[in-house]
Amino acid sequence: MPSVDYVVIGAGFAGLHCARKLIDKGFNILVFDMREAGGELAVFSKLSGFAKEYEKYIKKMLELKEAIPIEFGTVIKSKPVIVSSKNGLRRFEARRALLCTGATDSLPIKLNVLGKKISGIYTLDHALRAVAENKRIGEKILFVCKREPVVNLAVKQFAELNYTIELVEVGENIEVRGEKRVEEVEVNGVKYRCDAIVFYNGREPFNPLKLKGTPVGNIAVCSYDYSKVEEHVKNFLAKF
Repeated sequence: MPSVDYVVIGAGFAGLHCARKLIDKGFNILVFDMREAGGELAVFSKLSGFAKEYEKYIKKMLELKEAIPIEFGTVIKSKPVIVSSKNGLRRFEARRALLCTGATDSLPIKLNVLGKKISGIYTLDHALRAVAENKRIGEKILFVCKREPVVNLAVKQFAELNYTIELVEVGENIEVRGEKRVEEVEVNGVKYRCDAIVFYNGREPFNPLKLKGTPVGNIAVCSYDYSKVEEHVKNFLAKF
């Protein structure tokens, strides 16, 4: 079984910075990503408002992306490292695994969907990914969101894309009604007509396969504030 010093799981902002540092230190490493290099910054780079807001981080990510060898596949186990790729399963021994898989938006646990298989329900990160891929997610969008700067940025971005927007605070009771797609959303007793809902109430680590390793970056801080992500990465890399 091939052996490396480190395996970096995730080729976003944190993963690419870790890889650069480890390579510079002379370590033998492998970097894997399940989708595309750049993580959510690659998504932000396709959205004008987000591209401007996150310009500093996107620029650095693109520089590192060009310099770091990245392999694509899903790491399904981290000790030993087992990767599922288009070429089948691959196995490696690694002294240490760095989890740089980032954050995802928390699912709306209290969302009560009064219908079956209703389309038009999105978390904020899924909505941003969809519009970055030039998909139309509806026409009249209800943002049911915790108030943070990223939400204001998203509302402005959607308005520029000619969506009709309404923004309300996350409530304790949220009911979604519709037949095939969203038709009405009730938040704390107030009804809103819309054909899509975008929900945001914070972030959580993205580690669906419960991989073991050292969390670095957004998997640890779970934020859209990349100054916090950057600080966590710098503090971790200062130990090397």
